[in-house]
Amino acid sequence: PKSPAMMSMGGATQTETAPQKMDCTTMRDITPLISKADCYCLNECHDAPHSNLFIGDDRLPLKSDADEQLLLHVTFNETVKVSGLKFTAFNTSNLDLQTAPKYIKVFVNRDSMGFTDAEDIEPTEEFEFTEDEISSPEGIEKTVRYVKFQRVSSLSIFVEENFGGDITALGGLRIHGVPVQGTNMDNLKKCG
Repeated sequence: PKSPAMMSMGGATQTETAPQKMDCTTMRDITPLISKADCYCLNECHDAPHSNLFIGDDRLPLKSDADEQLLLHVTFNETVKVSGLKFTAFNTSNLDLQTAPKYIKVFVNRDSMGFTDAEDIEPTEEFEFTEDEISSPEGIEKTVRYVKFQRVSSLSIFVEENFGGDITALGGLRIHGVPVQGTNMDNLKKCG
């Protein structure tokens, strides 16, 4: 796919079509960089697992099992910089607002977290959703304090509370940012 890029040349701005690359120059959806085999979720319902979050269909949810709390651990294939998270409620066309997440805490590079840890440790970022935000069919994009999300190998996402339901359901999760990459020697060209 091609995406337009703006170039400034001597005060004039010109539009150029450039191929979309996996590099550190633009923020984009880095969800494809998730190592799905290394991800897990505590208190997930076995009929509605965390893998549903990455399919792109909000009618296939991640649901909690015993109560409203969920603890999702997301591992990346490579180190990334995260600029934001996009959450989509389960089945926004027929939303049961009580099951939508209300309070979420995000932790960077915290392996082997449990619910007690998530409640006791200071999160890297936390969000509180309004009813209008979480009801949006497009989902709600939340930016993070970018300086705290520079060298991320994993995220732990703790859904602490919902809008009053016995269980929590989430329809989608997208993560935005860029990979942290070194210089690719194959891309260097000989000068002269």
